Amino acid sequence: MKIIQSFWSQNLDNPLAESYGWLSEAHNWLSWILSANQLAKFYKVELYTDQKGYEILINQLQLPYHKVHVVLDELNHYHKSLWAMPKIKTYSLQDEPFLHIDGDVFIWKEFSDELLNGEFIAQNLEVTTEYYAEMWKDIYPHLVYVPEEMKDYINNHNNYAYNMGIIGGRNYEYFKKYAAISSEFVDKNKLVWNSINGFNFNIFFEQVLFYNMVKESSKKVNCLFADTPNDSNYIGFGDFDKVPNQKSYLHLLGTYKKSVRICSSLETYVIKEYPEYFERLRKLFPFNFSQYNMSFDHSKNWNLKNDFKLKNALDVKQEFTNEYLVGRNFMSLEFPQEFDFLIANDKPFELSKLSETEITDFFDEQLNENVRYVVLPELDQKISRLSIDEIDELVLEELAEPILYKQLIRNMTAYLEEDVDEQGKNDFIELIQNRIRFFLAEKVLFLKAMIEEPDLISSK
Repeated sequence: MKIIQSFWSQNLDNPLAESYGWLSEAHNWLSWILSANQLAKFYKVELYTDQKGYEILINQLQLPYHKVHVVLDELNHYHKSLWAMPKIKTYSLQDEPFLHIDGDVFIWKEFSDELLNGEFIAQNLEVTTEYYAEMWKDIYPHLVYVPEEMKDYINNHNNYAYNMGIIGGRNYEYFKKYAAISSEFVDKNKLVWNSINGFNFNIFFEQVLFYNMVKESSKKVNCLFADTPNDSNYIGFGDFDKVPNQKSYLHLLGTYKKSVRICSSLETYVIKEYPEYFERLRKLFPFNFSQYNMSFDHSKNWNLKNDFKLKNALDVKQEFTNEYLVGRNFMSLEFPQEFDFLIANDKPFELSKLSETEITDFFDEQLNENVRYVVLPELDQKISRLSIDEIDELVLEELAEPILYKQLIRNMTAYLEEDVDEQGKNDFIELIQNRIRFFLAEKVLFLKAMIEEPDLISSK
């Protein structure tokens, strides 16, 4: 199956100055770097773009596309808010089975043959709630044309759409029909483009229309995920700490693009795994990455990780230099995976709280009370804060000194009431495991695997 992506620069004078919905302009391009490179591990990927997109993605970033089609400049008469139009246009150009993958989607394994054999393929079916309904109420009165295929949605006879983070299938001819109706939906409302929220309009001429058309045709859609979430309730699609073992697919849709935490993980992952691409991007955004006073390559990254691990394993007093903090950030992506492996295989390991972390009170004006936080040093002399509860604080107190995981569990379960049954105890242990994993991902804890099973009696 042909794997494709599309990028339209929206006819902007300088696409590098546009955030495209992301936390910053640079994070949009970090996303393209990761998406293209992860796809290229498994497929020969073709890009559909315009001249400005070609200049950035190919000439400057040198992303590893197998083939590039510079065909989307003909969309430059569209309003820049109509971000789904390049996708619609790209579908119309396909003459063989295809799968289109958005630039904010990342994969860590091939899609299954069962999925790719589908006549139609989508990420998942979703429920359109009042969140979409309110958008439609604002848009619908202004429209001068709505296709017949939207009648069931207009009459409230269904409330579904398909998430099109991935979209395609073997019935490429039907996609030409869908693209024609979608384009007509947009084109016949040209006079009101400036009167409606064009950003929200995309949802209806793309996702909602596709659902209604496929429903009318009674065609089966192969979905990557069987779950049917609400349109505004996508959980876990930005969990970088769970790839590649627990998850092999992330999609930074909606508010994920604005999350400081998730964008920081995206940045760290690209620097760690694709340093040569990051260095090319840094030339375009020197101000955005001024906190890094070093260059990166695979050898340098390996040394940063190992220097961080060695210093903490030996309990060596260190300054919190940029090199140390970058090594810590790299390991925050790896420690959760190592933790999962050690737990699953009942291997011994030791945990400790990183010396740079501090627990402090902070007055929360919204709650009108003091809240306990873990304070962490970050690059560029910044700090971050993580709110903690009483159980978190007990865990971190136990981890003030290095301690074996099994001993930590024994110490924590000692806090339980005597009448707690076995199921209650197991639930509590699972809670502690989840908090440990969270703190490993959030750069609070250090993990060291042991070669042999130590004597628990003498280890405390």
